[in-house]
Amino acid sequence: MNSSSDQASSDQDTTDTTVWSFGFGSNMNVDIVKNKKGVAVIEHIAGCVKNWTLSFTAGGLDLVEPSMGNATPMDGGELHGVALRLTPEDMTKMDKQEGYNPTGDRGYAKVEVTVSAYNGRTFKAWVYSSRKPKPSQPCSSRYLNILVSGARDAGLDPTYIDRLAERPTYKPSPSVLSLRSEIPELGSLPPMTVEELAKTKEDVDEDDPDSNVHVSIHGLIFRLPKSKVFFKSHRGRDITARFSRHFRGISMDANDDFGKPPFRLPRDFDSEEEREYLRMWQDHYLSKGGVGSIVAHLVEYRAQLETASTSSTPSPPNPAPAKNA
Repeated sequence: MNSSSDQASSDQDTTDTTVWSFGFGSNMNVDIVKNKKGVAVIEHIAGCVKNWTLSFTAGGLDLVEPSMGNATPMDGGELHGVALRLTPEDMTKMDKQEGYNPTGDRGYAKVEVTVSAYNGRTFKAWVYSSRKPKPSQPCSSRYLNILVSGARDAGLDPTYIDRLAERPTYKPSPSVLSLRSEIPELGSLPPMTVEELAKTKEDVDEDDPDSNVHVSIHGLIFRLPKSKVFFKSHRGRDITARFSRHFRGISMDANDDFGKPPFRLPRDFDSEEEREYLRMWQDHYLSKGGVGSIVAHLVEYRAQLETASTSSTPSPPNPAPAKNA
């Protein structure tokens, strides 16, 4: 296998200081790398890496993004993707985006590999590989669509694209779907305003993993132990619009409304797939505490929902998305 460890030189070209990163997952989609991740791409070239393969063994989030793509060594394998030429500064930015961990047993390692470009060039590039791969399981349809779209835009091998597009994706189990039917109506829950929800962050004890945090999605407010809410950015706010943007490939951070109205309601979503993706985030938090963890409804969300139900006019649009994040 033509590879070396994290300690190998990242200076792939002796004539300049730029480096190559080989994208095989969402980083095949150059638009997402530029516009959502905010990483400037100097040049991109389609190619493959011998004796590696794409697996879905990088850990994700249960019931919504169960797995992510991972570069896995395999004798005789071929990992197709897109090599991205970056400045050292943007490589560092990419490392942070991808969860690169130079030491320890968590996150991603970087391995230097040889890329055989479709145009005949051969050069060294870095590839991210999970330090602690998990058992393979289907990824979300959102994630697979990004991979297939990026592969097609890059002109990857058609047979490789067909195999990728045919991969099964995550579907909620009957027990998960059954739990959805137990979700209470908003009006049956105590009210909590956007301001009151935001203030709950002040009561969190960072030293106590059982200290409660509050998260809202679709106007349902969950109270859960801090240890069960992975993202601090979810605390004390509604995350519906945030993950609607994520589904649509729009930077969550550069366009963050911090869970304030006007809200993007399910009726305003672009597709049933987008609606289902948000339901899966709801599933994720339901799985952490059950229906009993839903303790209130978001007043402003319910008010907008009720106004929309009597109007044929779509909800006010969110501000135009910023492309760099």
